[in-house]
Amino acid sequence: MRKLTRMAAPECWQKKEYQWNADYVAKVQESPSYKFVWRDSKTCFSCAKEQLMSMTQHNCAFCDGALGVESRKTIEHFRPKESFPQLAYVWDNLFSCCDVCQSEKLAQFDESLLKPDEPTYQFYHYFQVSFRTGEIQPSSIASQSHQQRAEITINLYQLNKLERCKARLKELHAFRPHEGDMLDDFNYRFFLEAAL
Repeated sequence: MRKLTRMAAPECWQKKEYQWNADYVAKVQESPSYKFVWRDSKTCFSCAKEQLMSMTQHNCAFCDGALGVESRKTIEHFRPKESFPQLAYVWDNLFSCCDVCQSEKLAQFDESLLKPDEPTYQFYHYFQVSFRTGEIQPSSIASQSHQQRAEITINLYQLNKLERCKARLKELHAFRPHEGDMLDDFNYRFFLEAAL
């Protein structure tokens, strides 16, 4: 999970966010089984989705895998809308996400889950990588609290699924002869940065 800097929400989103949240909360209170559907004119939603994607160079905010190639471009509610309906449209709660991360996490949440746009978040404060297996592990030199947060994040997003470890190793082997190239041209950048 690579550190990201959150951009401001598109102006159209800022104007409607409060009302959309209020409307969604009212519908959930009226009918707890109400099914969430993104509200909006396609223009504002498309603009917001593109802005979220550009914050990660069109990679998943959690596993850093490519979006739109091997996965649909989805939007993840960091704090699940099922438990936090008042945050359904809050910009700071939304991230670009791959199908795998989204389907693994679903409506699970833990307050210790790492958020890639936290001001103090840095990959190496929480994680280390195995260049032999492709696994991401809690850092052996991190505090116990940081190790616990890393473990929760790895487990909720299933960051060490076999296919993901293999994909990171494949990307590492492709990247090594090109270390001088632009890092953003590759996926799993947190993994590659640790190899430098």
